[in-house]
Amino acid sequence: MKFTSYIANRLQSFSLDCKIENEFVVLTIDGTPIKIRIDDEWEQAYQQYKTAKSITFDTTTRILCHNKAVEVPLMRLDQEFYRDLQYLFTDSSGNTVSISRSTAMYSFAHFDSDEYPKYFERVVKRRITGRSRTSFPINALMTNPFTATYTAKSRKKPSNLFEKSISKIKACLFKLAVEQRDCLEIWKAKDQRCLPLHTDNTSDDFSIPKAEYEDNVVSYYKVARSSPFPSQSFLDYFHVLEYHFLRVTEDKLHHQIRTMVYQTNFRANEDGLDRIIALVRSSDAINDETEMLRSVIQKFVPEHDFISYLKSVEDDCGHKIYTKKRKIFGEHLEISTAEGHAISNAAKVLKHIRNAIVHSSDRYKREDCHIPLSESENVIEEFIPIIRYFAEKVIYGTAN
Repeated sequence: MKFTSYIANRLQSFSLDCKIENEFVVLTIDGTPIKIRIDDEWEQAYQQYKTAKSITFDTTTRILCHNKAVEVPLMRLDQEFYRDLQYLFTDSSGNTVSISRSTAMYSFAHFDSDEYPKYFERVVKRRITGRSRTSFPINALMTNPFTATYTAKSRKKPSNLFEKSISKIKACLFKLAVEQRDCLEIWKAKDQRCLPLHTDNTSDDFSIPKAEYEDNVVSYYKVARSSPFPSQSFLDYFHVLEYHFLRVTEDKLHHQIRTMVYQTNFRANEDGLDRIIALVRSSDAINDETEMLRSVIQKFVPEHDFISYLKSVEDDCGHKIYTKKRKIFGEHLEISTAEGHAISNAAKVLKHIRNAIVHSSDRYKREDCHIPLSESENVIEEFIPIIRYFAEKVIYGTAN
């Protein structure tokens, strides 16, 4: 099959309006014809791909296995998005780990996979429409992520090739982080039920706010909002709430003492002073961090508003991820939507997650702790909308 026919047939397979004109593949999207140029380099790569054997592409992990090679997609952990990658690691046996843009074999395998139609709608369509130009090279249709490829030098394919490949690639990524300050990680698919929680629309309101916001908590908020790691975001949102722990607790105690000393029958004698001391001591005893977190939230967030928000997020998500009891870092928890319970439950859950993030000692079971870049990031990510909601309310409530 000619390369142009291969491309056209694949695009037509998921109902795209596509035809061949001379050496171009012409896509028509929303009435606009878009020409795809065929490059010699890609055509040669296609011939190799067409005759290749033992190719498997996992649509969940997006890992390509081909003969004695395993190619794994990578993601950047730092902010140097435009830094090019090209590294080659070798060992004494001639095995290699190559880190660079993906091979053409990888791009073709993805192009033929069940994942590609979704990729076309999400990425390619945006890439080739809405521009003044109507002609693009063939690579505009293809995925081309950074990948790491382990290639075994042995004459026969090792029986444990996949496990060995992942292990060697991870070791090389650590070496890069230490010696090149280049931080990458093997790409992992997001938990799909997390995605609707982060699709809130941006605003087109650019009026100057009338309020002035507290610099320190705004700094925490910005770091939380911009971090690519849910665990880091969660901690910084938590810092916004934690920043007011003592202030709210002491304010509550001030009101209690003021109420006591302003009573008409209060006397500043030994009995009266003992009552004040007892009140202060009891406040210290009952105000653990969970109680202080609950007090901060209750001061700035009406419970019925929070319950409405909780229900709206679950409706958008399509899952009862908050109001149904589930195991979270070793403990079964839920957030009730009943008045008088919602904020207390939320404070308990958020404090429990915070503890799981910061407690990494081997004193704790692994299921009780968060491990960065593991699946537990997905659990934390699910609770970002709640703690972000509270953090925003606290920032608004403390503004001038």
